[in-house]
Amino acid sequence: MIAAGLGGVEALAEPREGGGWVIRSPRVGILRGLPGPGGRRIGGELIGRLTILNRTEELILPVGSDGIVVDLRIHDRAAPVEYGQELFSLAPATGSTSKATASSRGGADTAAPCAGELLPAGCHAVVSPIDGIFYRRLSPGAPPSVEEGATIESGQHLGLIEAMKSFNAVLYGGPGLPPRAVIVQARAADAAEVRQGSVLFVVRAA
Repeated sequence: MIAAGLGGVEALAEPREGGGWVIRSPRVGILRGLPGPGGRRIGGELIGRLTILNRTEELILPVGSDGIVVDLRIHDRAAPVEYGQELFSLAPATGSTSKATASSRGGADTAAPCAGELLPAGCHAVVSPIDGIFYRRLSPGAPPSVEEGATIESGQHLGLIEAMKSFNAVLYGGPGLPPRAVIVQARAADAAEVRQGSVLFVVRAA
């Protein structure tokens, strides 16, 4: 069973019959934000948030337990979980990763890609912490908070996500991300609909 630390709280992962992994809760708590079925997940990525005694920790997928999300066991947005409780399984990834679904509002597909999208060698994904509408600007007409090629540091403002009629700042930093990095790609367009885990930016260590 894999359970090594990268920051946050790492999920438990054990080999799955037929290949892949069974992902289990590492602690007792309230779990939110699990990935949806069909998306690819890579070790080191955020896969949810676990609230334990009023403290919320990021839940991280252990390194080496990559695959496609199947057999999702938790369907509520917030659900109590026990230590070792099965959350979902990861089937071996045999093809290209799935794309994020189109916006439910119709029209062109403006949704940001999910964190399962392949990244350039040596790069890391900065992902959305919540579902909502991502804005690269602080206000209409203002320049983007950051551009491709810019060097950023932990705590730097990257944009805003509108959710439930409130605006939430997106700050750089988190488990597995270098403290100082260069933005290689801006994958989420301004005013794009994003889901938790959608890739906003691709970065590499500066």
